[in-house]
Amino acid sequence: MRVFRPLAVIAVACAAVLTAVPAPAWAHNELRASNPAKGAQLASAPAEVVLDFAERLNPKFTTVAVTDKAGAAVGTGQPEVTGPRAVQRLRQPLDAGDYTVAYRVVSVDGHPVSGKLTFTVTAPPPATAPVSPSAATQPSTGPDPTAAPAGATASPSDELPGELAGDESTTEGGGSLVPGLLLAGVAVLAIGTGFLLIRRRRTTQP
Repeated sequence: MRVFRPLAVIAVACAAVLTAVPAPAWAHNELRASNPAKGAQLASAPAEVVLDFAERLNPKFTTVAVTDKAGAAVGTGQPEVTGPRAVQRLRQPLDAGDYTVAYRVVSVDGHPVSGKLTFTVTAPPPATAPVSPSAATQPSTGPDPTAAPAGATASPSDELPGELAGDESTTEGGGSLVPGLLLAGVAVLAIGTGFLLIRRRRTTQP
């Protein structure tokens, strides 16, 4: 009994020492903050999602997936990891509706952390006026310098080709007017000459 008593005292002392020394704290990574915040109501769509964690992230094992209400992905490219922060870019513009951010990250101690959060865009993206392809490519046209002035009427010479445009003898009735005048002049001259000859004969007779 005398032999086991010192051993029992030593065992109790060792147990007291072991329980007095605090065990090492195994702290795991966790999400500290996000932008947009969990459950946020946004009047305008964000350009990116920012996740801040408690510990430094391993870029090779960091995944951030942002989806709309139908489950379609709205993120572009891979998340950008800087220390404990992961940034996921979003396509633009985002429609109004609910969006889910699901993440799975691994900290430098090898401990994986996953979770999700949601946010809502309450307003649709601003509308842009459509541009017609034909209107965008068609050059502007000014007045035609060769066109006739407004209110002007075309003359007969404008409608006839080349040499015929200046030939007035082609007008209707123009070819019979000159011979008629010549015949009338000859007749008047003949009558006048005959009258003068008769009068001379009367004056010369005794």
